[in-house]
Amino acid sequence: MAEPFSFKMPLNEWRHYLQDINFWLKGFLKSPAYRDLEEKLDRYIFVQWNVGVGPAACFTRAISSITREVKIKKRGPFDHVIEVDMKQALVLGTRLSINDKLAIKVAEQLGLLNQEYDMLKAEGDELWYYTYGYQDATDSLQKNVKSTVYQIVKKLLEKKYLLVINNLNEPIKPINLSAFTEDLSCLPPPQWEGSFWIVSGTSKDVYDSSKPDYDCVVDSFSGDDILMLTIYSLHQTAKYIFGVTGHKDEQYWHHVAVRCFHYILMLLIPHCSYAHRDGDQQSCDALADITSDELIRQWAIQGLITGVLERTKEVTAADCQDKYNNIYQVGNVILEAFREYSLVQLPFSPATKVVEATKSVAHFLACYNLVAECHTTEEVFLCEGNHPGLERMRWISHLGDQGWHVSREWLRQGANGPTTLIIRHCPQQSRLFLKLQSNHFLAKLSCLHVLDLSYTPLESLPPSICCLQKLQLLSLRGCYNLRSPFSFPDTEITLRENNNNKKLSSLYYFDLSYSNISNFQGDFFHNMPNLKELLLVKCSNLEEMPPSIVALSSLTTLELTRSQIKSFPREMFEEMKLQSLKLTENKKLLFVPGLVSKLCGLINIHIEGCESMTEVEVTLERHPTLRSFTFIGAPHMRRLSLRGCKMLEHVDIKEVDALEELDLSSTAIRELPEDIPNLPQLRRLLLMGVPFLRRFPWHKLRRLPGVFCLDQCSDKTGNHSNPQDAQVCVSDSRFFYSLDFSTLGLVRGGSLLKSFYVRVTSCKATIREIHDAEDMVKTNRLQVALTAYADVNHHYVTDGVVFMVSMDDVPPFREAERHVEVSAVDRYPRGLYYLIQVTKSISMSDDTHISCLDDLGYLDNELEECKLQRCHQMQKVFSYSVRTLRHAFVSHLNSLTRFYSGSAGFGTLKHLHLEYCPRLEGVVSRPSVLPSLVTLDICFCYNLKAIFYDKNYDPLNYYELPRLRRIRLQELPLLEHLHVDNPILTAPAWEELHVRGCWSLRRLPRLDQQPDKAVKVSGERAWWTKLWWDDVPSHRGSYEARLPPASASIRERVVIRTYLR
Repeated sequence: MAEPFSFKMPLNEWRHYLQDINFWLKGFLKSPAYRDLEEKLDRYIFVQWNVGVGPAACFTRAISSITREVKIKKRGPFDHVIEVDMKQALVLGTRLSINDKLAIKVAEQLGLLNQEYDMLKAEGDELWYYTYGYQDATDSLQKNVKSTVYQIVKKLLEKKYLLVINNLNEPIKPINLSAFTEDLSCLPPPQWEGSFWIVSGTSKDVYDSSKPDYDCVVDSFSGDDILMLTIYSLHQTAKYIFGVTGHKDEQYWHHVAVRCFHYILMLLIPHCSYAHRDGDQQSCDALADITSDELIRQWAIQGLITGVLERTKEVTAADCQDKYNNIYQVGNVILEAFREYSLVQLPFSPATKVVEATKSVAHFLACYNLVAECHTTEEVFLCEGNHPGLERMRWISHLGDQGWHVSREWLRQGANGPTTLIIRHCPQQSRLFLKLQSNHFLAKLSCLHVLDLSYTPLESLPPSICCLQKLQLLSLRGCYNLRSPFSFPDTEITLRENNNNKKLSSLYYFDLSYSNISNFQGDFFHNMPNLKELLLVKCSNLEEMPPSIVALSSLTTLELTRSQIKSFPREMFEEMKLQSLKLTENKKLLFVPGLVSKLCGLINIHIEGCESMTEVEVTLERHPTLRSFTFIGAPHMRRLSLRGCKMLEHVDIKEVDALEELDLSSTAIRELPEDIPNLPQLRRLLLMGVPFLRRFPWHKLRRLPGVFCLDQCSDKTGNHSNPQDAQVCVSDSRFFYSLDFSTLGLVRGGSLLKSFYVRVTSCKATIREIHDAEDMVKTNRLQVALTAYADVNHHYVTDGVVFMVSMDDVPPFREAERHVEVSAVDRYPRGLYYLIQVTKSISMSDDTHISCLDDLGYLDNELEECKLQRCHQMQKVFSYSVRTLRHAFVSHLNSLTRFYSGSAGFGTLKHLHLEYCPRLEGVVSRPSVLPSLVTLDICFCYNLKAIFYDKNYDPLNYYELPRLRRIRLQELPLLEHLHVDNPILTAPAWEELHVRGCWSLRRLPRLDQQPDKAVKVSGERAWWTKLWWDDVPSHRGSYEARLPPASASIRERVVIRTYLR
């Protein structure tokens, strides 16, 4: 807002209009000043840039909105009205160009975005959140934009449209009126069909870097214009507040916004009176800013705002009892709306210079006294008796001997006299200050709800303070001479008849922050029984709390900072209803955490700098209401447990370098600060049963505790004593998105995650446990009816049931020191990409997403063990070789057609087991990919015709399996060959071949074998007798039959439903 401002209408006339509530609500729309503003904003034909008012670009939203309404009214109708907010476009990807973002937002308004875009945007939002902003969907969205641009042009070509661009924070190419603008090819030129563009920049610099060679900006506004923009903006804030709260309606919030804004205007003392400060008070400038919490409290006391319960929350009787349930939430929404529409700059303070009147609209109105009315101390407070105008005054603010008040009939709400009196920075020599110390000054202000005497040289308040029976807020903030706030009157002091109660029963808020108070009278707090908030910030001389502190049974907020207090009365917290407790830098305080556990209604606790706390162990387990816990600076604490605090959402723990054990199990925490796992002495961190913890700062880890247990699904402790084991169970693999390449370097270097057990599974899934139990039965139990093949089994009989003993040449699946288990997940587990690269063993079961295991990530680094069960979408296990793999177990993969489709070798694979894969057509293409294979087990794969299919290569005459010791083939009814070309096999170590139910296998491979060595073959007699042999004697001589007894042959055609051993 440039100086000076001219006013077409005299200021006194404006002051008269601004006293009328109807003028604020709708009357301004019919005023000449508003019509003049509309005319000014209708200056240009095709393009208008909006740079707001002043260097801060105030009122851009209001100017755009009014211009839009004017253009529709005077030049409409338009085929399309497109309004985009580029501030919202920031979420589309940090690397998208401003032109791409604009194209996407225009397409969104025109309804042209398809499901592909929605999917890409959802993926981008996921990446942005789970990677802590390190990744986004920029690349994918850029490809989508190209097709979107064509659709926009097609939609808008030969159409008259109105385009409104808000919050443009980057320069664009100068807009061409008659041809497509460079880099804005999605938008037909405005001159073609009489279209109109309104472009609002976030600063004049954006316009200066984008402006064309023709005039298109309105940058000169009068004082009358600013008033119209102010009142219009208040109307817009009502829509904003209603949109956020969803409570009542726009008309209700319009009334609230107007009243709250008037209250702010009373607080902002014009610059001309601020020079009365003395040197001591000037040192308080940094503390003199009016904080949002202070303002919200005063709004609530005046009845301007009330708590609005969240729509998603079930309203309980306890909620309805306390009208201040969430006034801070509502108040902050209103303040955010005021900031968004340039009405208030936060944090705000009185203007000290003329130029500071341009800080915000509120400062502008205060500077010109357009709402607040001026009065002197003599006129109101120094005359005998009551000033005749005092009864009509509502809110009064003073600085020195100069004062302002906001008094409107529509603000009175039944009060006969001031309800707010604010006297800040009042010098000691001021007559008002001398009057303030008299016994009669406060007696004539019996309607006061708010009394703020901050930063005055008061030493004590007079006994007449007790005349203020309606007083709800008392602020003595920054009263540096204060030693004792006030003493309550004895019986000899006569009070007015209707105010004979010496208690301040209505007092809810008491602020003594930044004062030099050292102690209270013993019964001090007995006289304010309904106190809700007590603020003692930086009371550096305060040495103790009086015994009467225990009487504050209604206290909900206590803040104590930098005091000399050593201890609290032991009964202090027993009757309190504290919801918020903040204890900061009370270095002598011997804080006993057990006292806090008695506060059953506590919601927020903030403890910082309690260096004298000697407790080694702090426990607040199963606290029913705690939502936020901050603990900073406890050098002696070694163990902290918040286990079972079901409502706990926020945790912040810092500067506790001695902490060794931390238990946050069974809580509702949503974020884990990076400082916690990196604590230098932390050796045990438990996060069991934390379903709302959706991401983890893996990328910020420098270390992890020796015992790290995290489980989103279960709060059972289990066995977490292994000092080198990190155990993680999550329901969503996106939990690992933030684990990046730099983290892998720490893992491989041995400084992080030396061993881990990671399980990714649905919290509702019990399928895996059920199937595992069934598999144990299948594996270990055979009915006596199948004893026809007992000759090839080691067994013992108990109660008629044959228990099988597994062959000792196949080691069981081993969970390595870095193990990942994936079971019954609800979505594709993409988040395992980096983790899988340092995994040594993987187990996957009941998956419905993966078609190939190495789609998860690059496996050829460390994977040694692999177990796959019931992954019915998997068509092949590997598409490239895994040189470190030693053992693979594959079971019940209904869609599997190949184990491996490549040609490179599995150099270390020793044991391969495949079973119940009904569509399996082949195992590997060439035998050469399995140079280390020792055992091969293939069972119940009914479509398998050849193990080595080799279809895309030249026929082989020879192949070798140099380390093969045993092959087991069971229930493979279509199997015809081991190798499709029937070449000669060199397998010098081959000792055993077990065959059952392979009736199509008529020929065993011809061996290049030592003359005195034969492979022992176990199979059905009927099958053995039907085998085909080459004419070469060495063919049959290479095999030695070990068949079951002839008496068992009558049941050879029975299908074996269990494993052959």
